[in-house]
Formats: sequence, C-alpha cells, structure tokens
Amino acid sequence: MFKRNFLEILRWGLRFHGIGHLVEVVAAVSEGAYITATIALIFISIELLASFYLPKEHVHFKPLKSDVHEDCKD
Repeated sequence: MFKRNFLEILRWGLRFHGIGHLVEVVAAVSEGAYITATIALIFISIELLASFYLPKEHVHFKPLKSDVHEDCKD
C-alpha cells in the first residue's frame, strides 16, 4: 500500500514539476530567451509523459540490468 501511494505521489509531483517548467517557459519567452524556452518545453514533455507512463510492474533494481515483471513470487 505504501508503494502504491508513493508512486501516485511521485506521478503527481512530476506533473506539478512540469507545470512549474511551463511558468519557466512563459518567463523565458517574455525575456526573448527562445532557446531556454525550447529546452524547458522538452523537459516538460518528458516529465509529463513519465508521470503518465511510469511502469506499474514490479521492478528489481540490479547493478547492470533491472528485472521487470508484473507479479513477484519472491
């Protein structure tokens, strides 16, 4: 239950962080910093997509390659 709530909080945190970048884009455009605005827009899209597509599988983190599966028998 803690893990599910933590992932949901993490997803919403990423969404709010993406919205914060939107404020950064508006400020950058108003200052004429179009390259900065473009970079911020790229990060907005990455964060918002990550917030919706975070894996719902069970992940075992390992040094070289993580093991991802739907259900854990361990």
